[in-house]
This record gives sequence, C-alpha cells and structure tokens, in this order.
Amino acid sequence: MPEQPLALLHEPLPVFLTIMGVILIAPLLSTRLRLPGIVGLVVGGILIGPFGFNLLETEGIVELFSIIGLIYLMFNAGLEIDLAQFNRVRNRAILFGVLTFTIPLIGGTLLGRWLGFTWGGAILLGSALSSHTLIAFPILTRLGVVNNETVSVTVGATVFTDISAFLVLAVITGVSGGDADIGEFLTLFALMGALAVGILVILPRVGKKLFEYLRGRDVEFQYVLFILFVAALLAEMIGVHAVVGAFLTGLAINSMLPRHSQVIGRILFVGEALFIPSFLVYSGMITDPGAFIGGEALMIGLAMTIIAYVAKFAAAAITTRLFHYNRDELWTMWGLSQCQAAVTLPTILVGVEAGLFPLSVFNGTMLMILATSITSPLLVQRFGQRLRTPQVVSLPQNLFERVLLAISNPETQDHMIALMQLLSESKGGKLAVLNVALANRAGAIEGLDDQDQVVNAEAFRHSEVTRIERIDDSLSRGILYTATEQNATLIALGWRGKPTLAQNIFGTVLDDVLWNSRTPVMVLRITHPINALERVLMIMEPNSTAMNFIDEMADAAIIVADSLNVPLVVLSAKEYYAEVCDCLERLKMDHPYTVNVLDAPGIGVIENKIAASDLVLLSTTGTRQRFQSSLGKIPEELAHRTGASLAIIHYQS
Repeated sequence: MPEQPLALLHEPLPVFLTIMGVILIAPLLSTRLRLPGIVGLVVGGILIGPFGFNLLETEGIVELFSIIGLIYLMFNAGLEIDLAQFNRVRNRAILFGVLTFTIPLIGGTLLGRWLGFTWGGAILLGSALSSHTLIAFPILTRLGVVNNETVSVTVGATVFTDISAFLVLAVITGVSGGDADIGEFLTLFALMGALAVGILVILPRVGKKLFEYLRGRDVEFQYVLFILFVAALLAEMIGVHAVVGAFLTGLAINSMLPRHSQVIGRILFVGEALFIPSFLVYSGMITDPGAFIGGEALMIGLAMTIIAYVAKFAAAAITTRLFHYNRDELWTMWGLSQCQAAVTLPTILVGVEAGLFPLSVFNGTMLMILATSITSPLLVQRFGQRLRTPQVVSLPQNLFERVLLAISNPETQDHMIALMQLLSESKGGKLAVLNVALANRAGAIEGLDDQDQVVNAEAFRHSEVTRIERIDDSLSRGILYTATEQNATLIALGWRGKPTLAQNIFGTVLDDVLWNSRTPVMVLRITHPINALERVLMIMEPNSTAMNFIDEMADAAIIVADSLNVPLVVLSAKEYYAEVCDCLERLKMDHPYTVNVLDAPGIGVIENKIAASDLVLLSTTGTRQRFQSSLGKIPEELAHRTGASLAIIHYQS
C-alpha cells in the first residue's frame, strides 16, 4: 500500500490548488505533444495520486468533485447531442449505430465471460465498448467538412450508441449483481419509463412556463443545476445510477433551451473548466500504472483495445459498403467512432463500484482510453482533410452579422438584448447596443438618467456586446448615423405596441428610421423571456413581400427558430406558398418547420392561430404604401389582442 499523503495536502486550500494546477498545466503540456487534453489530465492524476507522488488522497474534496464531474459529464453528453442532425440522416445513422453498438457489445460480452464475469458484468463490459466519444470532431470543424454525410451519420450514431449504452447501464446496475427475476425487471423498466417521461416530456413543458417567471440568468442557471441533481437523485432512488438521470436531463434541456443560450453556456463552462477535468484527474489518481507492466490489467487493456479497434472498423466497413462511401470516408468514420472516453469511463467505474468488475478492468480501460484518444485524432486529421465538402447553397447575406440595437426603455430592454445577442452570436455575428441622448437647442442633454439605467441594467452585466452612447438632437438621426458608421446589417428597435392618435403605424421615431434606413429594420415587442418562447410563427400576408426577397425572409425565419431551438411554422398566402417551400428546402437546415396556406387575410384568421408563448414574425418590403395596404394595422391589433411577442422585419427594396 502506498504511504499516506502529506498532512499539508489534507487541508482544503492546498488540495484545491493542486487540482487546479493539474487542470491548468496538464492539458497545455499534452497539447504541446499533440495529444488530446484528456490524456494530460489522466496522466496528471496518476502523478499526484497514491500510485504516483502520493500528494493527494482520493477521498474527501477530490472524490466530491469527481462525483459532480461524473454527473456533469453525462449531463453534457445529453446536452450536446445534435438531435436535428440525427433526424436528417436518421435511417443511415440508426443502421450504423446498431452496427457500431452491437458488434463491440458482442465482443466485449464474450471477453467478459472468458474472464469469468457474470452475465450482467459481461454485458456491461460490452456496452462500455459500444459507445464512442467524438473527441476528434473539432478537427473536422476546423477542416470545414462537417457537412459530409459520413460525418453526420457518425455523429447521429452517437445518439443511438449513447442512449443504448445508458439503457444497458441502467438495467444492469438496477438489479443486484446483474441477476433478477422477471418481476424485478418489469418494476425497474416501469420506474425507468416513469423517470424518462417525467424528465423528457414533463420537464421541458414545466420549464418553459417557469422561465416566464424566473428573473436573471443567475436564477436560471441555479434552476437548471437544481433539476439536474434532483433528476440524478431520483435515478438513484429508483435503483439506477445517478448518471442516467443526468443524461436524460441533458436531453431535456437540449430540447428546452436555445443552443446558444447564455444559461447553457454558463453550465458548459463550469463543467468543462472545473468539474469534468476534476473527474478525469480522479480517474488518473485511482489508476495503477504499475498494473500495465505485465499482469491482468495489461492483458485486459490490450484485449479491450483490440476489440474496440476491430469492432468499430467492422461497423464502419459494413456501413461504407452498404451506402457506397469511399475509402477516405471509411477511415474518417472509423477514426471518429473508435475513441472510448465519455461514456466508457463512467460505465466501467460504476461497474467497479457495483462489484461487477475487479479494479484491473478499470486499469485496463484507462490503457484503452489512452490508446484510442491518441489514434482517433491522428486518423481524422489525416483522412478528414481529403473529404470533399458538398456544394454549399448560396445563401443571402447574414442578416444578423452586425446588429445595431437601439434602446431607450430600461424596463423592456432585457428580453430584446437577450434575443438579439442570441441571434447574432448563433451565426458568428456581433451586437452593438445604442442609447441616444437628446441635446436640446440650449445645449442641455436630455435622457442621461435613462442612459445610466441602461448602462447599469442587469442585461448588460452578462452580455458581451459593444455599448455605444451618442448625443444627438434627433433620436432617429442618431440611430441612422450610427448604423452607417457601424456598417450595420440590421437595425433593431423596441416597440411598446401601444400607439397614440398622433402616431402613424409604429410611432414617430420608428417611422423615421423605418422609411429612411438603407438597412433592414426589425421592430420588436418581446413580452416573454426568450427561454419561455415555444414557437416561431411567421405570417406572410398577401402582397406584403416582393418575390425577390422571399429567400431573405425564409432564411431569417429559420435562423430565428433554430437559434431559439423552437419549431418554425409558416402561414403563407397562396402567392408565396410554393416559393417559400422551395426556399426552405434549398436552405437544407436541420430544423423542424411546417408551411401552411393562410386561409384568408386579416386579423381575425391570424389571431386564432397565435399562442401567448409564440414569437410572431412579420415581414414586408418596399414603400410605406405597400406596408399599409398589406399589413395595415395588423401589428397594432396583434399587440392589442394577444400577449405574443412580435418581430416585424422591413427590407429596403
């Protein structure tokens, strides 16, 4: 047995400092050696653990961080699954998923039985080899070949293998020692079904309603973490491992919140910066490198590595033959799907804790993870760059590339800033927020109090936006001049939705900007937090739009819906129906949408199709006369009759 750690490193501060030092330094060193960061973290854990320099013990703070990291890791696995991409290549992805799950499952199960494990332990060992971690995916992103079908199929197969592996994990660990009668299995499946329905079906619906009342991103972040650990605890209470609840919660949040939401960004940041690396360091600390030098662990590690390589290659080869992929695509699929880490490591660790495996299996698994984590990026780098990117459809200019959001009312700006930041960042754009203070003829400046409120608003404290403060004798001129100076691709303006008799359509300032701007203008009335929106409803009234702007409007609508992670529903006049359908098909977006013919024009028909949680999107082009003849008072009537959020985009023809 190794000697006890130094007493100094029993104290919380030195322990935390040591962990953070490994998390900071180890990935940097492994990157210099062109190895994945996960390798550096595991090796760093070995060095500071009881089998290395014996600086830390594995109990206490380290163990607590590792448990949270394990839950975070599985939560992130569900959160980062691209369900839209999976749906686009669903049939081929499922076939590859079945092959790349079943073949390693059979190989691993046979290995487990040969090693003398129970059927439960052998099957769990096989399932640990069946999933895969897309550790080399960022390489394909950098190479610009993520649209290749084989890449989409491999990514889609990850959804199938991860869910299947967790189903096996839940069943095997849910019964004592892997053996149970039919009654126990039926009870377990019933409880798992109830847990899945509660998390995947009920939680998103309740969450959407709750986000209407939660105020502040800190509270939203705390709410998501709270339900994550509640789900993990419920999973343990019904007899399965906590990671099952964490994975299901990740899938639920995936479908509930926008993908580029700041809440999700914070959650991923905390997990990836602290807790997940802590789990990897802990995994290294409990790994005995001496076991690799001969002995059972080395034999098991080599056997698992060979099975992983051969089984994953066989699955990729069969899929390649069936769908006529080329040699470079075969090797890219194999390289991308061979790495074992995210699901494999916790599955084996859970099996060891449940007494289904000896510790030598965990040590052997670490050897396999290190091997596949090295070879996977090397293969993807070599063969991925040979993939030819499919011909990309020529899309309109990105409307949200440089957004100028003019604000004046601190009470209503938060939702607008959140929405426009989400839209700009989702497409790699930038957001500038403008506040114009009026200077009267006497030289006095009006509006500075409001400006101070704007600068100090809660929305700004968590937003990486450019702030612009301008003094002008006209609000509309200040907005238009700034848009020209910033080379804005879109001007966004807030609207209270309550016109007076003296106002025409929207209001004096909006009128001046709308009809004098050379840049598209979006008028916004956002009544709900963006996380509470459930649908984008685009309405195309007769004669509202010039035919040559249909592409721009459809592109904007699908970007808004995709960024919010909600379905797009288009209600189109008959004259636009065919063109809208063709345009959305040409865009080839992995996002659900439906296009319906608008039964009849007018507010009466539209109002009945709108829910309070909708974002209603209206678009128009051309002159004030066209706007009045097509949309008329519809925006004002919708603002008066419904509680829905409204966005009206006007394109300059």
